[in-house]
Amino acid sequence: MEKIVVSTSGLKFRWINGQGFEFRMPNGKTLLTDPFFDMPSFEEGKGMSLMGFHVEDIEQVDYVFINHTHADHIGNLQQVIDRFHPTVICHSAVAVEIAKNFQISLTSIYPVDFNGRYFFDGFSIDTYHGTHHGSNANVEMSRMFMKKETNDLGLMGSIFNVNFVLNLPEGLRVAFVGGNDDGMTERFREIRPNIMIRNKMGSSRDFDRVAERFAEIFAKSNTQLLVPMHCETWANERPEFLNQVMDDMNKIMEERGLIGRVKLLERTKWYSLNLSISELD
Repeated sequence: MEKIVVSTSGLKFRWINGQGFEFRMPNGKTLLTDPFFDMPSFEEGKGMSLMGFHVEDIEQVDYVFINHTHADHIGNLQQVIDRFHPTVICHSAVAVEIAKNFQISLTSIYPVDFNGRYFFDGFSIDTYHGTHHGSNANVEMSRMFMKKETNDLGLMGSIFNVNFVLNLPEGLRVAFVGGNDDGMTERFREIRPNIMIRNKMGSSRDFDRVAERFAEIFAKSNTQLLVPMHCETWANERPEFLNQVMDDMNKIMEERGLIGRVKLLERTKWYSLNLSISELD
């Protein structure tokens, strides 16, 4: 038995859906990533939605970070903007299109580029180049997955992807990685984030050696904890498969003698990331 005797007041966070995470900093500021939870008009995304969750279920959003501009990453961005009027952090190449399509004040857009450090109230982020998982979609096919007025953002979503590391003043580091690896595991050997929030290794239709490939990336990253994201299709349609993948990954890590462990979060439930000291019986 372990009994926590002292713990820091750290980062609170929750997985909402897709690549949508809500981070609540120790100073109370909130960062939301890739808002997509309920899009009944998005035919292709029905199996990816989180039914019953709405923008009213979010209390506060000070900042929104957009990894890329596909419909399953910005599907509820307009609702979030209308309700909270946050600062929208996105790659500079898509900043103007986001402002035009979502009626955002230009001064509420915070454009970022790759390999930079950006400072906000209570946290900073380091940005890194990312690429989307491979797809056979061409320009016209990509436009089909977006509303007419935002179809250029659908194209840009296949090209401009931004990964980041969230840095807190107390020293906690959270890595947020979508799509392909793009050298992130090599970077993590030096950065050593405390926790990595990571997209699965490929498409939701790809069931080949998922645990082995995911664990291989994790094992090389020098990261203590891995939280998977964008596996909502499996959570909705193949929960047993998803849970088995998580169990298999932890077994692989244990067999290799590595301390890293994987945890699948329950969507919308709040968690905390702290440094603690426990008393051992």
